[in-house]
Amino acid sequence: MSNQTATVTVPMAQQAVRGRRRPSRLRRLGRTLGIQVVSVAVFLTLWQWVGGQMNPILLATPTAVMAAFIDLVATNQLQAAFVMAMADLTVGFALAIIVGIVVGVAMGRSRTIEQVLNPYINFMQATPLVALVPLIVVWFGIGYEARVAVVFVLAVWSIIINTSTGVKATPKILMEVAQTYHLSTFDQLRAISLPSAVPFIFSGLRIGLGKALIGMVIAEMEVSVVGLGGLLNDYGMEFKTAYLLAGIATASMVGVLTAVGLEFIQARFFPWVHATSSRHQA
Repeated sequence: MSNQTATVTVPMAQQAVRGRRRPSRLRRLGRTLGIQVVSVAVFLTLWQWVGGQMNPILLATPTAVMAAFIDLVATNQLQAAFVMAMADLTVGFALAIIVGIVVGVAMGRSRTIEQVLNPYINFMQATPLVALVPLIVVWFGIGYEARVAVVFVLAVWSIIINTSTGVKATPKILMEVAQTYHLSTFDQLRAISLPSAVPFIFSGLRIGLGKALIGMVIAEMEVSVVGLGGLLNDYGMEFKTAYLLAGIATASMVGVLTAVGLEFIQARFFPWVHATSSRHQA
């Protein structure tokens, strides 16, 4: 009788714990969102008040920025600039992802390849890459190819370094098990090294994304004067601060949307990364 009671009591206790966890998580989520909303509201209020006391050339108010944003949309300037910016960013960043992961995996798996490439990786990582823009213009001209090249050059090195670090951080015991079962090099990479390196790879992608956005804006301001960078350059030269801030906000939104896309991909195709993280377990 006591065994039956214990058998019934344990699932009921587990359900009760789960029931308490859900409201607790909802409360934490609601509290987090509430704090963020209040923070943004306070910031916008202070910005509106401070901007109202200043010359609009120095600082436009949020209402003026919103009016400028609406005007840019109504005249189709923002849509055209956004599409061009996304074309530059997407192709350049995609190339950086492919090359960065392939080279990073090769460096992580082979000590010889790492020793050969490491001096160049460290050199490029330490170089102020913006200084290479004139050289890229000499090589590729002032068109689309040059803008893509700038995005690629700024983004790829962080992806390489993080991927290589992730592959090298694969637990030694897992590799020993793979060797015990005589898995091929490809199977070891597919089943062990890459899954283990996923958190490092996505960290590199987020860092690379930030640098890719910088490269996109720099290329569009300095190479071709088109897209969002060209929009920022034009309105900055005209001292139209509200339009300038509207363009900056749009460029920031490109980064936010792309970062959200990366998080969705990680959650959709690699859910175990979040499920096994210490933050999630806490």
